[in-house]
Amino acid sequence: MTELLVEQIINGIVAGSVYALVAAGMTMIFGVLRAINFAHGEYYMLGTFSAWYVITKLNVSYPVAIILAVIITMGIAAVIGRLVMQGLVTAPFQSGVLATLGLSLILQNLIIITFGGTYKIFPGGWLEPVFFGDISLAWQRIIIVLVTIGVFIALEFLVRRTRMGKAMRAVSQNTACCLVNGIDIERVVLGTFVLGGGLAALSGVLTGPINVTVYGGMGEAITLKTFAVIVMGGMGNVRGTLIAGWILGIAESFVAGFIGLQYRDAVGFVILIGMLMVRPTGFFSVQSRF
Repeated sequence: MTELLVEQIINGIVAGSVYALVAAGMTMIFGVLRAINFAHGEYYMLGTFSAWYVITKLNVSYPVAIILAVIITMGIAAVIGRLVMQGLVTAPFQSGVLATLGLSLILQNLIIITFGGTYKIFPGGWLEPVFFGDISLAWQRIIIVLVTIGVFIALEFLVRRTRMGKAMRAVSQNTACCLVNGIDIERVVLGTFVLGGGLAALSGVLTGPINVTVYGGMGEAITLKTFAVIVMGGMGNVRGTLIAGWILGIAESFVAGFIGLQYRDAVGFVILIGMLMVRPTGFFSVQSRF
């Protein structure tokens, strides 16, 4: 029983790390734009498909594919950010919702038209097992957790110590004052959006070997779970995102292991509804943004 409990906790931390890595970008975008990016899961999909393509078609190694996939996705995010997201800085909240929902549909269908709607096997990865007593864990899962922790440490340094990070915090707090002080808000929005897309792509590439298959609609589920994570962690709160991701991952793992796998995807919705009813600002105060 103890072994099963530990295994479920480990699986939950791995899954939660994936959610947190994607949610970090979404919550940063919300902090700057005050808009939910409902197309954020599609950058997770684009990263996975980019890695799949360069591995299967160009015969590059998996480590190189990780770098290329993140660069390709960030390039796509830069174009979309320039054409769409920068125009949402002063737009009503509803405009951001409609624009990102439209982007989600466009990106999904572009992938389906380009690569087909069938499931594809993702090659590569570090799937060799590591044994901790009677518990075995693939290297890929360990790397996901370590990379996620490293990314959040780097994000904390970014938003606290760098010029760009301070500008992001300023824009998230008061747009009007930023304009008066000469901060280039559109540049900050674009940089935040590209960074968020890159983090989602990184998460997709790292989870590709574990998910085994890739398909055009794979971004939808991760977007919904990510939304639950950023609500739990506090909208716009980067530091709360990691803990919230782990909480959701462990909760899903327990439900799948002790109740039934078919109920796993419902956990995020139940937690989301509960948070909105009891504590809509999340576990961390909205004043702790960034």
